[in-house]
Amino acid sequence: MGEGRSDSERRLRKWARELPELTFASDDLEQLRDQLGFIDASCARYDEGYRSESKRLALAVRVLARDNDQGRGLLSRLGITDLLPWADGTIPGGARTVRLAKEAGTAPVGSLLTVIPHLTAPTWQPAFTQVALGSHRVGFTYWWKVPRIFDSRGTEASRSQIVLWLAHHDGGAHVDDLPDDYEAIARGSSVGTYFSRVGGSGRSARDDSPIPAAMRQIAEEVRFTLRGALDERMPADEADSPGRRRSGIIDDALASLEVPRTA
Repeated sequence: MGEGRSDSERRLRKWARELPELTFASDDLEQLRDQLGFIDASCARYDEGYRSESKRLALAVRVLARDNDQGRGLLSRLGITDLLPWADGTIPGGARTVRLAKEAGTAPVGSLLTVIPHLTAPTWQPAFTQVALGSHRVGFTYWWKVPRIFDSRGTEASRSQIVLWLAHHDGGAHVDDLPDDYEAIARGSSVGTYFSRVGGSGRSARDDSPIPAAMRQIAEEVRFTLRGALDERMPADEADSPGRRRSGIIDDALASLEVPRTA
């Protein structure tokens, strides 16, 4: 069993073991249900072609995951941020490619959260559209802080930076001057793709940016992680449907690793 597989097993098994002992305030669980509902709605809209929904997704993920001096994210209120087995949907082999490039003295350029599925009509898509989320799990700090987008200027952007750029500067919660690094990626084609030059008129440098698709990927990882871990604890909602309920994902992930749920 590889190191990554072993670490995923450890995290999944620890969550399965400790969840029965955890208690949560009902108000906090209702807030969690609401935030996941917001993510569901924006994911559906994004998938219909409304890329600007990435800004709303960033806001909901910020509410859940971000801690700072002014307050804690909802998951920290629940006391589970660092305990959760976070689903990491980075494209297979991507992290190794980045590491080897750096070891060779070459600056990596690209996105590990997105894919380009159609060469005839090129556009960024979230990685989960080709690589299903599942048994690969990591800790929160790694998931939140490790760079996943690399551009030609040497900028390395993590999930947290993507979320906070969108939420704090590009219309999620506030509109402000765009940081230079973000503007280069989101408006300046600095990741090295030029979809704006193909596919007919009406395209701009914004189409070259992997940021919206990366945010959609992050949102999918968040709801996959939380629904798989906590669906049975969250209060029901009138809008809930069987398709949204994700109970049993932890069991499925452990089964894929051929590991019993309890040890």
